Amino acid sequence: MNAKPVSTPKKTGKKGFETEEIVRSYFLGAGFFVVRGVKLRHAGDELTDIDLWLYERSATLARRRIIIDIKDNAQPKAAERLFFVKGLAELIQVEATGIATSDTRRSLRELARKHNVLWIDNADLQRLKSSERLTASSRITDEELNDLISKIDTSRASKNVRDAFSSVKSAVADRFGPSCANTALDGTLYFARMSVGSHPGSLAAQVFTRLTYFCSAIAAAALDFASGDSALRPHQERIVSLTDAIRFGEDPKGTAEKLKWAEAAIRDFAPNGAGLAEVIRNRFNEALRSVPAESLAEITAKMANSDRLFNAARDLEQAAFAINCPGFDNLTVDAKSFMGAVLDFISIDRVAFVQAWTPPPTPPTAGVALETADPSIAPPEVPTDGRLL
Repeated sequence: MNAKPVSTPKKTGKKGFETEEIVRSYFLGAGFFVVRGVKLRHAGDELTDIDLWLYERSATLARRRIIIDIKDNAQPKAAERLFFVKGLAELIQVEATGIATSDTRRSLRELARKHNVLWIDNADLQRLKSSERLTASSRITDEELNDLISKIDTSRASKNVRDAFSSVKSAVADRFGPSCANTALDGTLYFARMSVGSHPGSLAAQVFTRLTYFCSAIAAAALDFASGDSALRPHQERIVSLTDAIRFGEDPKGTAEKLKWAEAAIRDFAPNGAGLAEVIRNRFNEALRSVPAESLAEITAKMANSDRLFNAARDLEQAAFAINCPGFDNLTVDAKSFMGAVLDFISIDRVAFVQAWTPPPTPPTAGVALETADPSIAPPEVPTDGRLL
């Protein structure tokens, strides 16, 4: 009689997801803006995932992006991940990198220190996992949000919501700044319209409100990063710079040059080219002037003078993932100020947006104010001597 083969448990990846959530909670409590599960894309293809993408603003001119690779399993292949994340950081041009691994070898910590990589080993991970503050979170996880999105997509027999959400997340990887902000503003418009068009108080209204908050959070963080280039300029110059960034994206001068080239080509090769080129130029300039970018640039410049814009990004991200999703009126002052300016910019009626999602009668304290770091765990130093804790 043949013995039955021993079946191996199916790998679900649940342990890794839980570790990613705990590490994310830690960095959120330490004052970072964090996005989890960012897909790096090129020409429509998904190349790799970034487990955690962090943005830090520590002073008026000090801004930093950090990517963290997390592997919490029996065979973490930590050395390979170290080489991988260093190469990825160079490719997408972020300022710092880190590894969170179940590996325990001291030699790898020393190697990480030598190459200026933040190192979180198994002992560090166990301390994070034992923190009640981190494990008893008032947030929903990425997986739970994705489940909510799947329910909405299934009801609509499409994957449009998932794809729009992923597109905004992926923009932080290699286009963080004006281009990322524009992508996020497009996402905010899409999800805010869907929220207003949903039955008030429904699951769809809640999910679309969460996604509206999330996209606005990305836009706030990206504009805060973009404002660093003009932080020391006179106020009016800063507004002009941010207005151009909102209208044109990453390279206003490059866009203008492309338009001049297209105008010259039409003038030289199209019938009645000179007249047609002039009409197109005038129509394009009219369309640009109709974009109310000045108002959004004004409040962005004002909030970016201090850390208010960065705080708005963190508060909106927290609201997007709060177990009890807050309504617009329950947002923090900074989040409401920026969110209101964005709604005006994308021509979404504030009252209609407020009425789309009203939280349950229980006060939505969870998620409106950001959680603070567990005082028993030291704040991160990214990356100085390669150690975290």
